[in-house]
Amino acid sequence: MSDTGKAGDAHVTVTTESIDADGDGVTDVVVETNTTAIDVDGDGVADIVTETTTTVYDVDGDGVPDAFEITRVTAIDVDGDGVADIVKSTTVSGVDSDGDGEITDDEIEIEEVTAVREGFADEAAEDEAAEG
Repeated sequence: MSDTGKAGDAHVTVTTESIDADGDGVTDVVVETNTTAIDVDGDGVADIVTETTTTVYDVDGDGVPDAFEITRVTAIDVDGDGVADIVKSTTVSGVDSDGDGEITDDEIEIEEVTAVREGFADEAAEDEAAEG
């Protein structure tokens, strides 16, 4: 983010890494990370940062994924102090546990976690009481 921006400015970064875990010349794992930083109020500081990492595993090298994991983490700075007040993480993962070459609905798991910075809820309640 730049020091001077306008409300709604966004910066996107994409990185991709191919890993040959067993050294046989065939990619076994591909990791792609997309990061988006959004300056909601135009002060040059990212207020919302979203990072999505997709990891695909092809353990047997047949070109068909044996497992995958997609993790999306969103950090939100509600009060503009440069510290994330709310962090939400969602992970979707699947493993071809029966070896049929497909990851079906019953082989997929979803986990969601939301964390609120300690003291943030108290500060928000105090601010609301002071305004009211």
